[in-house]
Amino acid sequence: MRYILTLSPFRKLLLFIGLILIFGLVTAMGGLLIGKAWFDVSMMQLAQMISSPTTPDEISFLRFYQFFSQIGVFFLPVFALLFFTSNHVWSELYLDSKPGSVAIVITIILVYVALPFNGFLSSINESLQLPSSLWGVEQWMKDKEEQAARLVELILSTNSLVVLAINLVVVALMPALGEELFFRGVLLRLFRQITRNIHWAVFISAFIFSFFHLQFYGFLPRFMMGIVLGYLYVVTQNLWVPILFHFVNNASSVILFYLNNNGYINMPIEEFGTTQNTVYIIGSLLMMIWLMIMLYQRLGTDRIVKKF
Repeated sequence: MRYILTLSPFRKLLLFIGLILIFGLVTAMGGLLIGKAWFDVSMMQLAQMISSPTTPDEISFLRFYQFFSQIGVFFLPVFALLFFTSNHVWSELYLDSKPGSVAIVITIILVYVALPFNGFLSSINESLQLPSSLWGVEQWMKDKEEQAARLVELILSTNSLVVLAINLVVVALMPALGEELFFRGVLLRLFRQITRNIHWAVFISAFIFSFFHLQFYGFLPRFMMGIVLGYLYVVTQNLWVPILFHFVNNASSVILFYLNNNGYINMPIEEFGTTQNTVYIIGSLLMMIWLMIMLYQRLGTDRIVKKF
């Protein structure tokens, strides 16, 4: 046990990858076994249900499977790693203190200020084309993107407030907690120790964060979001701040989809906060930078490398 506590950052990273594979496979198989017993079908039929659910029961199971999988991929590897390599889990993750009111207000504003620039990056990403020699790869990427969008739409489509609350947990709260523990709480700090450069650590963890989602036509906006989340963590030295940003961002999408799907508003989720106006796009980027600088100045310049 003493040896594990003193592992180098690179060996901790290898251990973390191993734990992700182990827990990810265990929970994936566990979820499938639960589904097999739930529906009394073969594994092949269950896999088809998960990829293309049609009935309300199948969609409900898809929500459960998403919830269960997130525990295995994001939560369990993080806490297992820290159990073996740290004596102070909560302080190691910077979860041992509440964020201040200034950080909370700026973070929530930042979510919506970023939307026009984020939409601009999405339009660039969607217009990118691979060389003709990679047509098959591009078609596969588009098919995966359409399948993911279709599954998200099935999960979010409801007129029930109870199911809306469940969606907020599965699509907003769980990813906010799990992915921030995973990408910022562990990966960013490990890459900081490996590269000895906080900026490299932010960008590498943001790249992995975006790539991990396997939604290629949303890579650039998600990469930008990862950078913002990384610097929020670094500047505030508090993991609750990027968790808040992540939750507000995802919860806004869930609620907006619910309102649009049930006719309360006429604003598709992909159009929320987006614009073609260059002034607004540039203004969005400048406002993001200004808010981050203000947060940095309010919290004190000596905190950036104090703990990292």
